[in-house]
Amino acid sequence: MIIDYTFDEVKNYLPAKKTRSNKYDSGELLLIGGDVDYPGAIILASQMAIKSGAGLVYLYTCSKNVIKVLDKHPEIIAFDSKDRLLEIISRDITVLAGPGTKDNNWTKETFDLIKNKPLTIILDAAFMKKIKLENSFTTRILLPHEGEAARLLGIQSSEVKDNRLDSIKSINDKYDSIVVLKGYRTLISDGKNIYRCLDGDSKLSTAGTGDILAGLISSLLAQGVKPMDSCKLGVAIHGYCAEKSNFKSGLMPSELINLIRDRIN
Repeated sequence: MIIDYTFDEVKNYLPAKKTRSNKYDSGELLLIGGDVDYPGAIILASQMAIKSGAGLVYLYTCSKNVIKVLDKHPEIIAFDSKDRLLEIISRDITVLAGPGTKDNNWTKETFDLIKNKPLTIILDAAFMKKIKLENSFTTRILLPHEGEAARLLGIQSSEVKDNRLDSIKSINDKYDSIVVLKGYRTLISDGKNIYRCLDGDSKLSTAGTGDILAGLISSLLAQGVKPMDSCKLGVAIHGYCAEKSNFKSGLMPSELINLIRDRIN
């Protein structure tokens, strides 16, 4: 059974800021990603995380990206040190791994560093494929579009498109993860319940909007919102803000970030 919902039904999940809260009270988040060819994806995700309320946002990325990130966005704590990465993941921190990555040596080496840690982790892009390998993650959220879902299941993307409900159930069962199957009427499932978000339209069919969704969900999770509630709320805000914008087409992902921040506030 599918449970339909809208932003109005989940907006109460938004975390409230306490008057005397500090940056640690607002949650620490580690983002991993940004291949040398795709620095923009992880920057969009990081910006969304900060602008949706995360208190501290760390970014482990390729060496060539660190200066680029810090030059434009000093709020993001960007670094390329493996030792610092290991220190950060030794504590209880939410992790988003994948935006802007390819299946290459950097991705493999980085996954090998994190796979033995009991992390709450959101996996996207090339890192999502690594869920097939042995790992110790305690909470796993996967964010596939239809093509990525097909690769996880070893089938054609047309089969996923024609059978979205069966596909999300199969990924749940195969990888023991919460799954957000992106696309028109995004589906979210924890293996027990399947929710379908009625917010969102074709304005989201632009490269980068998925990275924003990843940053938003991970930020909510870092701020203490429960995993399924973070997914449902993140998908709903994301879709609602795009649909209700004044744009008929050409909505840039960077513009969507500010629309989402305005709605949250």
